[in-house]
Amino acid sequence: MIVTKTRSLAVLTVLAALAASPAVAADGKALFTDKGCNACHGEDAKTPLEPGYPHLAGQNADYMFNQMKDIKAGARANGLSVDTMKPILDDVSEDEMRALADYLASLGPITGKGDSALPGKKLYMTKTCIACHGKDGAKPIMKTYPFLAGQDKDYLIRQANDIKNSVRKNGGTNTMQPVMHLVSDEELTAISDFLANVK
Repeated sequence: MIVTKTRSLAVLTVLAALAASPAVAADGKALFTDKGCNACHGEDAKTPLEPGYPHLAGQNADYMFNQMKDIKAGARANGLSVDTMKPILDDVSEDEMRALADYLASLGPITGKGDSALPGKKLYMTKTCIACHGKDGAKPIMKTYPFLAGQDKDYLIRQANDIKNSVRKNGGTNTMQPVMHLVSDEELTAISDFLANVK
C-alpha cells in the first residue's frame, strides 16, 4: 500500500514536471509557421516581406510578449496592428505568445549592415535615446524595452512618429513621447539609419 502511494506520488511529480517543462510547452518554432507569421516576417524572422515590417529574430522576449498582448487587446492600434496583426493574434493564446516570443528571441541578435559610423550615432546619444535603449540600441535598460540595433529603418521611423503623434500609446510610449518632440524628422531619419546599420 505504501509502495503504491509512493509510486503514485512519484508519477504525479513527474507529470507535473513534464507539464511545466519546455518540451511539452507550446512549440514557438512550429507556431511561427502555423500562425502564418513567416508570411510577413520571413522564414528566418530576419527578412520581412517588405520594408517597414519589423525584424523579429533576436528581439527582447518580454517586449514581444507584451506587444502581442497589447495588439490582441487593442491597446496597440497603430500601423498594421489592427487590420493585419490583431485578427491573427485573436487566435493565439498567451501561452502561445510566450512560446513565440521566446523562440524569436533565441534567434538573435538582430543585426544590421555593419556601418555604424553614421551621423545618427551622435544624435542617438545627444537626444538621450541611449538612456533607455543602451549603447547602439543593443542594451535596453529593461526587458520590456525593445532592441533597436539592426531594426528596419522604415519601421523605426514609423513607430517613432506614431509615438510622437500619440497614434501609438501602449507600453512605455508615454516615457518616449516627450523625447520624440525634441527630434526633428531629419534627425529621426539619421538616428534610424544609424540604428538599422548597427551590427
